[in-house]
Formats: sequence, C-alpha cells, structure tokens
Amino acid sequence: MLHLKRSSLILMLLLIHSRTEAQGNFYEPAPKVFTGGLVAGLNFTQVDGDTFYGYQKAGINAGGVVYVHFSEVTGLSMELIYSQKGSRGELVTQSATNGTYVQKYFMNLNYAEVPVTFHVISHKFDFEAGISFARLINSSEWVESVQPVTIDPVANRFKTSDVDYVFGIARKLYKRWYANARFQYSITSIRPTDRVPAGFSWGNNGQFNNLLNLRIMYLF
Repeated sequence: MLHLKRSSLILMLLLIHSRTEAQGNFYEPAPKVFTGGLVAGLNFTQVDGDTFYGYQKAGINAGGVVYVHFSEVTGLSMELIYSQKGSRGELVTQSATNGTYVQKYFMNLNYAEVPVTFHVISHKFDFEAGISFARLINSSEWVESVQPVTIDPVANRFKTSDVDYVFGIARKLYKRWYANARFQYSITSIRPTDRVPAGFSWGNNGQFNNLLNLRIMYLF
C-alpha cells in the first residue's frame, strides 16, 4: 500500500510538472524574459463607409515582433510591420449609351504599423488583445468605368494616422513556428465623409479599416 501511494504521488508530480512546462514553454524550450521574431502573412481587408462590402482586397502583413514575458502565461508584444489595407469593389451599372457594364473600384492604403498587445496563454492557445498605431506611407484610389470618375488626391485625401483595436489568437505549429489570426478595426475614421469621392460614401460617420489577417511567426 505504501509503495502504491508513493507511485501515485510521483505520477501526480510528473503530471503537474508536465502541465506547467506545456504552459510555460509555449514560446520557448527554455523560458526567458524577451523573445524576438519575424512575422509574415496576408491581410484580408474592406473599408466600412464605402459602397462595397466583403473582405475583397488582399495585402501584405510582414515585419518583426518582440515579446516580454511577465510570467509563464502572460506577456506583452510590440511589432513593427508593413501593412497593406484598402478596398475592392465591383458594381453592375446601366448606361443609356453603353448598356450594362461593370464599374470597378480600387483603394490601396499602405501603412507602417506598431501593434501593442497583451497576451494570455490558456490550453495551448495564446489569446491577445490591444491597440495598433499606424502611419500612412502612401495611398492610391481610382475607378475603372465607361463614365469618367474624378478622384482628387487632395480633396479626397486620407488621414495620415490610423488607430485600431486588435484581437487575436496564436497556436504553436512546430518548434519555433506559430500560426496567428487577428481581427482589426479602426477606432477613429481613416477619412471623414466630406472627403469621400461623390457616389462612394455610405453613412455619415466616415470610413474605417476593417480587416482579418492570417500570419506565420518564427520566434528566435
């Protein structure tokens, strides 16, 4: 009986130790305070407040990340990434002179972005939430149509900054490789309604970036 109790105690200790290691070593073979890495993936984006819907535009999301680990299950990360956002749309239109034709809309927004997120690890998943600060590098916007559409780069300009809230989840794939999925949405508008080209505005609150991104991370 004593031998059985001793064996049961040893087994319980091993299970506790294994569980602690599984949580604490989510990012590292040996936990340390700071972890750095590279991220690369795609944004799937739309802009709320235009006349189109759906995550129709794909863009690059790539850069570097640094984690600071507060404990085995909590931490903070900061990234510096290049992020392509914007919108794509098609509209079937009737014209007295040209009949039925398809009008195509293009909006490209390229940002340098700094997401800062808080992390909690639970059941082999890393849950994150935070804020992303972005600076507009450049933008372009045009329409392909049989009817001329004028877009003025000054009168229809975008704001130079974008602030988003961020929610995400990560899962370890193999050794130092991780998969990460996120949802981001602008807290402040990227362009007020009075700057939106005529005929391409929906609502009175301006326009907002709305995106999903799927990424692969490699941590050193």
